[in-house]
Amino acid sequence: MIRLGPATFFTVLLLVACGGESETPPASVPHSVEDLESQGQLPVLDRSADLAGPDIDNNGVRDDIDAWIGRQGGADAWQKALRQLARTYQGAVRAGGDAVAAQDVAARTGRAIACVMTRSESPAQGSAAIADMRKMTANTKARVMAYLDYSAALDGAVMSLPPGDGCDD
Repeated sequence: MIRLGPATFFTVLLLVACGGESETPPASVPHSVEDLESQGQLPVLDRSADLAGPDIDNNGVRDDIDAWIGRQGGADAWQKALRQLARTYQGAVRAGGDAVAAQDVAARTGRAIACVMTRSESPAQGSAAIADMRKMTANTKARVMAYLDYSAALDGAVMSLPPGDGCDD
C-alpha cells in the first residue's frame, strides 16, 4: 500500500478536481456587454460622456435607469423608493469632491436607502436593488471617478440613520 502524506494527498486531490475541463468556451457564451444587452441579460445603459446623462422628463433620474425601474414592477411605493435612490446616486456623481454637497447627498442617500429597505419585499431584494442602482449609475469611467471623488469628500464624515422610513412620498 502506498502511503501519501497530507500535502501530497491534497495536491493530488486538487489536480484531479481541476482536470477534464475544455479550454474552448461554448459557442453560446456572449462575448460582449452589447451581446448581454441585446439578449436582455443586462439593461441598456447610457454611456455618454455627460456625467448626468439624459433625463428628458426632468425627474432627476437618468432615463435609462428610469426605464430599468419601470421594468422592475412591484407596487407604486417600491418604484417611488427606487426613483428616490436613483436621484440621490445621480446627486453623488454630480457632487464630485465638494465636501458640503457630498454630505448633503449622503444624508439624502441614507434616507433613500432606508426607504428602499422599508418598501422592499425582503432584505435581499432591497440590498440587491441598492447595489444594482449604484453600479448602473457609475457605469462609465467618468462617472466612476466622480463617484470616487464624492466618496473621498465624505472621508471621516459621521452619518446617522434617518428617523422614520426615509421615504419622500
